[in-house]
Amino acid sequence: MIPSPFGWITGDARAYVLAVLTGLLVGLSVALWDLGQELVTSEAPHGIVSFELAGSVERSSAIIDSWSPHARAIAMLIQGLDSLFLLVYPAWLSMAAVRLGTRLGGRWAQPGLLVSWLVLGSAPLDAVENHALVEQLMHGPSPLYAQLAWLCAAPKFVLVAGAAAFLLLASCTRLLVRSRAP
Repeated sequence: MIPSPFGWITGDARAYVLAVLTGLLVGLSVALWDLGQELVTSEAPHGIVSFELAGSVERSSAIIDSWSPHARAIAMLIQGLDSLFLLVYPAWLSMAAVRLGTRLGGRWAQPGLLVSWLVLGSAPLDAVENHALVEQLMHGPSPLYAQLAWLCAAPKFVLVAGAAAFLLLASCTRLLVRSRAP
């Protein structure tokens, strides 16, 4: 059996840590979403995500050029906040996957543990991606950093989407099991 990435946290403390992570996740998500609205342009219809997935110097250049100096400053602020966020969301997804997989038991426990380990890989990918974005914001678009950001963002989004899908499916299963219980 695979050990939990959070096995070192005692049972009672896990609920507290998950609650703190939930608060941070919600607060940072709202702040990042709110700030990110200033980055939505015709060249960046998804704001910072468009920049993360630009993949080429031409696309990165078009996106940066579509942003005002104020919007570029907001993009830098988002990168700073994302440096904290990248520690929060993988830990939250990981803890939630272990907790839900364990509570459901049976065939859910092992996938929950696997998802909990895999989603932690999104943090280093996000950190490298952030570096590539900051370099482009500070020094102008470059083929290397545009491609590096894309090469890190794409698998990061896959890992996060996979963890979210597991949590959604496991949560629906848990609700069904509870609704059938006498």
